[in-house]
Amino acid sequence: MHRMVWVGALLLVVGQAAGKEKMIPLSAQDAEALRGKTVALTQHEPPSFMAMTAGKASFALFGAAAMASAGNELVRQNGVADPAGLVRDQLGGALGQAFGAQLLPLDATPTKAVKPAELARLHADADYVLDVRSGGWNYAYFATQWGRYWVGYSVQVMLVETANKRVVSNLACAANTINDGEPPTREALHADQARLLKHVTAALGARCVQLLGREQFRLTAAHMPVLPPALANTLRPGTAPATLTAATDTPAPAAEPLTDSGHVEVATPAVAADGDTSQAVQTVAVVEQAAVPGVAQPVAPAPAGPADPAPAATGSGGTNWRQWSTRGGL
Repeated sequence: MHRMVWVGALLLVVGQAAGKEKMIPLSAQDAEALRGKTVALTQHEPPSFMAMTAGKASFALFGAAAMASAGNELVRQNGVADPAGLVRDQLGGALGQAFGAQLLPLDATPTKAVKPAELARLHADADYVLDVRSGGWNYAYFATQWGRYWVGYSVQVMLVETANKRVVSNLACAANTINDGEPPTREALHADQARLLKHVTAALGARCVQLLGREQFRLTAAHMPVLPPALANTLRPGTAPATLTAATDTPAPAAEPLTDSGHVEVATPAVAADGDTSQAVQTVAVVEQAAVPGVAQPVAPAPAGPADPAPAATGSGGTNWRQWSTRGGL
């Protein structure tokens, strides 16, 4: 039971979708077509923050509900920002700088639309829609160190051409602090109005900006949002505000090295009339670096011994990229 609950909760927070579709980096032709075009920006309600403790993990579905309730209250009381806003602002600004896109004001009303056709109809006045939505965020205990915690975050970024409801680009990122050094206690994450948790989630969002900028939008160093030193160490808040510097036409300094580990899955979908796609998947590449020495991967706290790691989570820690389904929620 412990193992089933632990794995199920982890899959909820990393935001893995049941169906996967085509990973679509922005092509040179589509990048050129962005010049002078208008881009609408969406926002979504954040997903439930899953605050996973060993005690809550003992109560099956009731435990999962308790995790979401406790996590949402933590976020609400302390004003922990959904990192999707940071990702949207930085990648949207980079599209304007790199490709000449004209960003429209942010849609003030959160939308539940997730399908390409729905997003296109919602913003028919724009040429494109940049849709950024968090797939999941959480903290969870290490099974080998119940008093120590890691933090995870995932986000999907999709660019839709409204005229024909075509997905121009689609990619997702999942990042965590599993191998980022000495893991904090839950008390440390909560202390001082969740200051450390705010820093960590912003830093994970910044990691995803860097990864998606490179892998999805093929940004050069001159247009990549700069990762400031304050966000380079996920577990140590710096003195500077937890924000990213906007890209400029001046070549940017090299970003802090990130530990990337994961795989890319690609499908060849048939595009339906409403802009949706099928879900056949083919694994075509593995991109991996050496894991950063650190705390062991979390495993289920079962008396019989360590369990296998949760499937399709975040590899050996660090940051992953993959495509997620555009047919529904994460």
